[in-house]
Amino acid sequence: MVRFLFKGNYMKKILIYSLLTIFIFSCSKQATELEVSESTVKEKQKVIDKSTTSEEETKPLTLITKDDTLEIWVRSDGAPGMFLNDNGELEGFYVDLEKEIMKEMGQKYKFIPYSDLGPLVQKIKDGTAHSALAGPIVPDYKAMLNFSIPYEVLSYIIFLPEESDEIIPDNKEDAIKTLFGKKIGVQTRGHIYQLLRDYKDIQIVEYPTTTVAMEALNNGEVDAVPEVKRVGLANANLNNWKVKPVGAPIFSLNIGTGFSKVLDPSVVDRYNRALQSLIDSGYVDELYNSYFGNK
Repeated sequence: MVRFLFKGNYMKKILIYSLLTIFIFSCSKQATELEVSESTVKEKQKVIDKSTTSEEETKPLTLITKDDTLEIWVRSDGAPGMFLNDNGELEGFYVDLEKEIMKEMGQKYKFIPYSDLGPLVQKIKDGTAHSALAGPIVPDYKAMLNFSIPYEVLSYIIFLPEESDEIIPDNKEDAIKTLFGKKIGVQTRGHIYQLLRDYKDIQIVEYPTTTVAMEALNNGEVDAVPEVKRVGLANANLNNWKVKPVGAPIFSLNIGTGFSKVLDPSVVDRYNRALQSLIDSGYVDELYNSYFGNK
């Protein structure tokens, strides 16, 4: 009887041990299958990502030939350099210069006016906008544009309300310090925004263009606006704004035409050759003097 009980208990232990072994093996197998499955998915994803990256890197750039229409976006409120006149036509120094460059290139082209930089930035990035006329050559813009050689240097000065008696120092850093604690109007993500954004004591207020910021200054919405002196004065006279330039320039920037990086850079090379020819011939200086007087 004792032997029978002992044998029965022994058999039960064997059975339980066997069941546990099968269970553990089954779990281990499932875990292994899961690990293999996850690893396989990751490897497949790597292949897909690599394939996508490769396609993006090898995607052909858009070639602009002489027979293609180069679309050039032009600011509509940047008088006297570029603006829409009363007849709805673009004119100004940059517009006339660009026409001559296109003629020298033998290039078909089309001017497209814009009044808000924000939407244009995205168009430039995806290549639906070919180029932007007269852009400041600053790091943020260089990241998405291939620039031509510069054709002008613009200096930016502080505009204040006409009744202001504040004195702006001639020293650049001291002049910028006078903006601390004030609301400063700038173009949305524009060149002045890029130059002032690291000054934490300046409250930046963004507008579609600097001209709109100047209107805000006239209306008392901001305390100051950095702008090119001739552009600010031209718009102030045109709109009867009570604003004035004060002090010496706080920034000077090279100006050139920017081309979307989606375009084949050969169009920039052709543009630069045409522009350099006009510079060497004296045409650019003559055109500049006809608009603004001697440099």
